[in-house]
Amino acid sequence: MKAIDSILKFIVNAYFHFGLWQEFSFDILLYSTPILSILLYSIISILAIKFSQRKFENFQFESIKFPISLFIVSAIISIFLNPIQYKLSGLVFEKVFSREPEPYGNMEFVEIYGTMTFALETCSWISIIILSIYFYRIYKKSEVETE
Repeated sequence: MKAIDSILKFIVNAYFHFGLWQEFSFDILLYSTPILSILLYSIISILAIKFSQRKFENFQFESIKFPISLFIVSAIISIFLNPIQYKLSGLVFEKVFSREPEPYGNMEFVEIYGTMTFALETCSWISIIILSIYFYRIYKKSEVETE
């Protein structure tokens, strides 16, 4: 889950930095980053639920095999994608804010960045809560069927 979250945050941050680099207008960046966050997290949550519905139709706890290769790839993505994202952020900020004149005022930048961060973290927690409730219901349903 953390690997998917890291990928989604990377996409939204890449869009944000691309918008800074291309000097999108203040209003476009302010409203498009939360909308992009909501859309991405909603699509991924819906796809996760649909995928799990297909997988859990004939679900047996005894037949569970731990996917070690998938775990390793997810762990690598989770560990390394955020630092890469922060390094790219630094490079973009250096490039964007070294221009004369500055394309955004300090308060505009703080407002856009704060809105983007708030939207990302809110969407992340909401999707975790929704998916946790969904998987808990599946677990309880399978527990009742086995008794």
